[in-house]
Amino acid sequence: MKHNFLRSSAAALVASGSFLPMALAQEATELPPIEALEDSFSTSGTGGQDGGYSVSRKDVEAGIAASADPLMLLSRKPGVEVQWNGGIASLPVLRGLADDRVGVLIDGMQVTNYCPNHMNPATSYINAARVERIVVTPTLSPVSLGGDNIAGVIAVESREPEFSAGGVEYSGEAGIRYRSVSNGMGASLQANLIGERFSARYDAGWNKADNYKSGSGDEVRSTLFESYEQSLLLAAQPAEDVLFWVRFSQQGAPYEGFANQRMDLTDNKSSSVQLHGEGPVGPGILVGEASWREVDHEMNFLSDKGGAANGGMPMITEGKDVSAKVSYDMPVEGVGRVRLGAEMFQASMYDYWPAVPGSMMMAPLDYININDGERNRTGVWAEWEAHPAPEWSTLLGLRYERVETDTGDVQPYSYTGMMNMADAMAANAFNAADRAREDDNLDVTAKAIWRPADSTMIEFGAAQKSRSPNLYERYAWGRGNMSTSMTNFTGDGAGYVGDINLKPEVARSLAATIDWSDGKEYGRALKASAWASRVEDYIDADQIGTLMDGLPILQFANHEADLFGIELSGALPVWENDLGTGRLTGLLAWAEGENKETGDNLYNIVPLKGIFALENRKGAWTQALEMELVDDKDRVNGLRQEIRTAGYVLLHLRAGGEVGPFRIEAAIENLLDQDYDLPLGGIAFGDYKYEGRVGPFRQVAGPGRSLNLSVSVGF
Repeated sequence: MKHNFLRSSAAALVASGSFLPMALAQEATELPPIEALEDSFSTSGTGGQDGGYSVSRKDVEAGIAASADPLMLLSRKPGVEVQWNGGIASLPVLRGLADDRVGVLIDGMQVTNYCPNHMNPATSYINAARVERIVVTPTLSPVSLGGDNIAGVIAVESREPEFSAGGVEYSGEAGIRYRSVSNGMGASLQANLIGERFSARYDAGWNKADNYKSGSGDEVRSTLFESYEQSLLLAAQPAEDVLFWVRFSQQGAPYEGFANQRMDLTDNKSSSVQLHGEGPVGPGILVGEASWREVDHEMNFLSDKGGAANGGMPMITEGKDVSAKVSYDMPVEGVGRVRLGAEMFQASMYDYWPAVPGSMMMAPLDYININDGERNRTGVWAEWEAHPAPEWSTLLGLRYERVETDTGDVQPYSYTGMMNMADAMAANAFNAADRAREDDNLDVTAKAIWRPADSTMIEFGAAQKSRSPNLYERYAWGRGNMSTSMTNFTGDGAGYVGDINLKPEVARSLAATIDWSDGKEYGRALKASAWASRVEDYIDADQIGTLMDGLPILQFANHEADLFGIELSGALPVWENDLGTGRLTGLLAWAEGENKETGDNLYNIVPLKGIFALENRKGAWTQALEMELVDDKDRVNGLRQEIRTAGYVLLHLRAGGEVGPFRIEAAIENLLDQDYDLPLGGIAFGDYKYEGRVGPFRQVAGPGRSLNLSVSVGF
């Protein structure tokens, strides 16, 4: 399948005058009704502006049979991709910008990735079964949604507190799931106690999977995992417009394989407390939030990479997040709405690698990678929403943040011996340097919505977004072959070195969206978005050496980058008869990115992609046949020796519905058992090491045919 196939498909669909959706949910099992976008902008990110959308609870129920990873619920959405990062939580890619460049919020709380391989991203701390909805706001995200990102915001939300109309009510839900390709199993439980003024909710989830198999029948090494999570939400509503709640959460992962990393996760534990309060003050609404999270993270080698009960290369990271924020939203006569806010976020980390007794290289000292690292943000913001005419809405926002980072002295495994000489010299130079840095970041969002008719919306705008380097990008100091290869966020197998003098990334973006719908629940719809970003001081890398296996040693470095793309989506009714209501849905997404200084392609940009589904609804049941098409990935990053991948076509069958208190979702993914490689999967290091380090490197293969089943019951 080549570019001309997908391009001709796009031309035909657009020429039909009504094919591709505003139907923003592309989980074929349960697509939401086509609805016109809201006239006004929302600080919660709803309304779907600039190609944005929300994934509803029905979409979540349809998708959790396939994966325990909440971000996989977005993998069939325009402009959103996932960078494979283990079976628990992938890394988000929003319009070509990945990982920390995307602001990810869990119930409004930001989470730091406390791992040199980013094995515990934000979405690893919420089980997919607990997700109520996911709101995606790319490129032109309002400043009220948060700073320290240049791609936009993904907000993952669990169910809000509920209260009864009178008396005490009890309810709950239990579910089980199975996925054949990995012998994956999952279970979840929710229990609610609801009163007029108080409520309590308990959620628990567990997931486990073995290594999955590819379409060729081969085992894809280092893809097994196990995780659990539980949370308790206590809420009070002393008055109708006043709400307080507190959530206590625990998460754990006893093990998780990483097919595209040299290390595996051997334990991850996290505890958190989150507070929320809101109510009227004067003419507006005041909202206050605070949170605390503690993380204990350990890495070593699992069996596919030669792991043993003792020895190996233990790596331990201890992290703590503390945050607080307040916002005020009020109407101003003759002006519109004004929103004001302030927040602070403090992250502290201690990353060390215990000495291994008897090792000539990893002893006699503990290797101290990040010593009491601090990354503290303080910000204020203001937003003005206006309606200058009945058919116009505008939003202007300004945000200022101060980001301060610092870290203490470090040490190598040894200051003597040739094997540690590069690290010993690097540690001395690092300790002699001034490591404290302060960044002053300014974000601006300006956009407008024009509704020339009830069926049509046009949005356009511009934004400047900033992100300061994370602690590893600034302070990963090791220069030896082994120490550099332990820092890697991208799954490319390279070794990385930080740079204390990195500047913040600043993205200046333009975006526009045209959204048309005939207004019918299952009617015609068309949505087209175009966007472009120029990123000043984009954190890319420069090569400073070569690892023993031929992959590069890279140092994070500021460059200039351009990214641009187009997204089309739509829906077309096909039939309505005794068999049900049928319609055709589809999307096409294309993006490119280039380092303007080197001329190299940016790493992990997904090739041209299309997803088309023919679905039928009758009563509470939905059936769908879905076709997923991905073009050749031939625009690759030369610096990282990125592997080209061939295009592929996958077919999926999905069905789901309700019978009394039971909800059943079933699917056969990759129906034809196609053998293919994940374009954003990275190198298959787990296979490479298991097979005795016999090259060349291969890309991580995608999963083969899988029967997925989810059954839940409400009570």
